[in-house]
Amino acid sequence: MKFIKYSLITLLSSILLIGCNEDEFLSQTNVNALTPETFWKNSEHFDYALNTAYAALQFNTVSGFRTANEMALTDLAKCDTWYPSYTTYKLFNYTSSDPMIQNKWAELYIGVNRANQIITFIEGEDVDMPEEEKFEVAAQARTLRAFYYFELANNFNGAVINTKYYANSDSLNKKFNPRADVISQVVVPDLQFATEHLPTSWSNMEAGRVTWGTAVSLLGKAYLYDGKWSEAAAEFKKVVDSNIYALRPVFGNNFDEAGEHNSESIFEVNYSTSVLPPSSNRDWVDNIAGGNVTPSEASSLEHSFTHILTAGGFNVVTPSQYLHEMLLSDEVDPSHPINAAGETHSQRLTNSILVPRFYGTYFNRVWEEDNGDTYPMGGGHSGYVKKFTRWNTGISNLENNGQTSPINFRLIRYADVLLMYAEALNELGNFTDAITYIDMIRERAGVYTLQDYMDNNGGTFPKLNISKEVTGAPHPLVAPSQESVREHIRYVERPIELSFEGHRWKDLRRWGIIGEALDRRAVDEQWRLDNAETILGQPPLYIGAYIIQNFVEQAAKYNETVHKYYPLPANEVQTNPDLL
Repeated sequence: MKFIKYSLITLLSSILLIGCNEDEFLSQTNVNALTPETFWKNSEHFDYALNTAYAALQFNTVSGFRTANEMALTDLAKCDTWYPSYTTYKLFNYTSSDPMIQNKWAELYIGVNRANQIITFIEGEDVDMPEEEKFEVAAQARTLRAFYYFELANNFNGAVINTKYYANSDSLNKKFNPRADVISQVVVPDLQFATEHLPTSWSNMEAGRVTWGTAVSLLGKAYLYDGKWSEAAAEFKKVVDSNIYALRPVFGNNFDEAGEHNSESIFEVNYSTSVLPPSSNRDWVDNIAGGNVTPSEASSLEHSFTHILTAGGFNVVTPSQYLHEMLLSDEVDPSHPINAAGETHSQRLTNSILVPRFYGTYFNRVWEEDNGDTYPMGGGHSGYVKKFTRWNTGISNLENNGQTSPINFRLIRYADVLLMYAEALNELGNFTDAITYIDMIRERAGVYTLQDYMDNNGGTFPKLNISKEVTGAPHPLVAPSQESVREHIRYVERPIELSFEGHRWKDLRRWGIIGEALDRRAVDEQWRLDNAETILGQPPLYIGAYIIQNFVEQAAKYNETVHKYYPLPANEVQTNPDLL
């Protein structure tokens, strides 16, 4: 069951009033109103407040439809050139006034402010709660604050540090702190505190609250992003050794409603279409524009992914040929039990993207109808995104024509932790153990492991990220080493396993290889442009009517000093004179 933290409108109004300067209001007191004098007294009050801090996870730049705009920046996604996601994001034409930039900053700081109120008021002398419960409440709030600050620091290369609640908004005008300070002064201490005071699990009715595993995983991730390999590996090892988490046998269970809060889930954002029904306009269901600071209980991400000829989506992003071809090369191990029915494509392909000549159904449609009609792939596409969509149901079952969805968004799952652990081990020089954890991911998917390849190829494994279509040759074989395993993690395993889960742009940024990745895609794309007449509609990709040109222009446009991090929002710079 989903953690019911909803019905927030009245509550949020109360909390937000508490956050205003009382001098701005009439001096008469409404004895029935919630005020700092009547609120923040007991477990119920703090539970209400925690609900609002969790609700900020639902904002559209955190886990909603605007995350697709960031996905558009990556090498895993293509955009139609007539669609705004191409001109704005693929070509780095967003500005400091762009809605994604301004909303991301504002939405994350709403989360910070809500957490700060809890952390501040839980210390009150007249709070009637057991000490252990106070620590648990504070630990939840500090985990959420750490997450919001981690996102701020890594998207904007820093943030304004504010760890106290202030009634007077003038106190919020502070100078910008560099990324390293945000991580060391806020994120790490918050998570260290949380690991000591959070439970390892909650009851089903409270599923969705952060746990010990959430805090430890985030702490390991913070160390990993800073290149502190030993510290990161130590935290990830705690998660692995805890035996709390396990990979789900069926990969696709991680992206549908039936598999929510499963054994692989470590940090998950709850969504529902049955509580606080959303508006039919996805731009408003989880947006802060116009003063709407209450996020929707329904996700708007599905609408960004689904095919325009079925669920009415706008296809903000579609899979790049790079991702498509790698998923085709996700080679099925026929001896694996999950492939007993004769599967020829991996779980990761069939549950991540839709490709031409697919088998099974997509929104209850088959590739070829009895009358011979085939399912249309629009324009120059070779695939569509399946993750976090209800592709295995019919259109008539979708609310608002697929504009909103009840599917939870998974921020961290165990597979991600295993791959981050493998990365840390490899950077420490232990590429042999790194392969062990990579192969846990591959074995679950029912594909050949790196060890399988090495056993059958004289101790070598293939570079699966090299295009066989472009080179006209089999994948080159490489011996295991720190460098070859690093390449595999960066350009094969994390892209395939975690595509369209919101990690890729952050990964490329932290590795410092955005330009390199885009240049690689540009080379392959140029080859396809030059050879369009011979490859359109042909295997292995069956690309549609033309080659969509994205990466040639994007790679040429990328400037690391300008585009690696987002600009500070224009409205924040205007209102906070101390920001610059």
